[in-house]
Amino acid sequence: MAILDLVRLDKHFGSVAAVSDVAFTVSDGEFMCILGPSGCGKSTLLRMIAGFETPTGGDIRIDGDSIVALGANRRPTAMVFQKYTLWPHMKVFDNIGFGLQLRRLPRAEIKRKVEESLALVSLSGYEERYPAQLSGGQQQRVALARALVLEPKILLLDEPFSSLDAILRVRLREELHRIQRRLNITAIFVTHDQEEALTLADRIAVMNSGRIEQIAAPADIYANPASLFVADFIGAMNLLEGEASGRQVRLGAVALPTPDGIAARQVTVAIRPEDLVVLDGPHPEAWSCAVEQISDLGHYRRAVLEVPQLPPMKIYLPKSLSVQERAALHVYPRRYLIYENGGAPREVSRPLPAAAAALLG
Repeated sequence: MAILDLVRLDKHFGSVAAVSDVAFTVSDGEFMCILGPSGCGKSTLLRMIAGFETPTGGDIRIDGDSIVALGANRRPTAMVFQKYTLWPHMKVFDNIGFGLQLRRLPRAEIKRKVEESLALVSLSGYEERYPAQLSGGQQQRVALARALVLEPKILLLDEPFSSLDAILRVRLREELHRIQRRLNITAIFVTHDQEEALTLADRIAVMNSGRIEQIAAPADIYANPASLFVADFIGAMNLLEGEASGRQVRLGAVALPTPDGIAARQVTVAIRPEDLVVLDGPHPEAWSCAVEQISDLGHYRRAVLEVPQLPPMKIYLPKSLSVQERAALHVYPRRYLIYENGGAPREVSRPLPAAAAALLG
């Protein structure tokens, strides 16, 4: 069992608040991703959990016991860093087994545990190689094996794949997910890559300027971002400034219906590209626009639209829809979120117009 509780955690560097009032619980066996831009405090938060930084305030508890007073070497955690941090003069076997040697385990037990860890990361037979004889991906696997061989209660990972190429990054995160599920180990993974977070996490904690903006499951955080920052940071989003009046929001030359009770006049409307539907012809509720740019992304195409008096808007088009740049389209926003005064959004979902239910593509 390994339950992590962060209790109103703060970290100040002089007058700079790197982490402010962070509080959440990571359940036993959960894979939690801390996601945010560079400099938001996510690595500082992880280093406090590991024991490499001392909190200015708050508490860190594992299974109900505070670990703040414990040194990094006495905590039931193990960390995988962005850089491999392998000892170049040691063979793979000794790199992985070094922590076990410090614990004065018998040589036979060290050998067994190292071999098991190497098998776990698919590197059996690499015991006698030096780090310089390994690829970047293999070195990071060794670093992961070195952390796992200690049998920590909580595995900490600080952007471990960021220096690898895109294909290898995908392969290793799939491998990490398999290992974490097999061991049922509690894991906290720091990343600025939203695709990594959405792929790996049971839950995502989005950080901004040292604070947690939202914690939720990947699907929920994508569909219902709690703030404009999260809406803009997670996935592609069209953010449109508008003016609310009566039962509608005016967006340049177009308008959208709104729910009752909007107090603010100035609001922001957020529309995912996939929530813009191409209709089979003009319609009173559709927006007339022109295709400014098309990018072919394999199984779908991404287009940028010109809508009168609005900033360029992104939309996803099916491969079966034959559209060229400068073509005229009629798009219908079927779902959008309205943000007012920095609060939680209001969702509006609309059925397709009955007279235009037949879609191109």
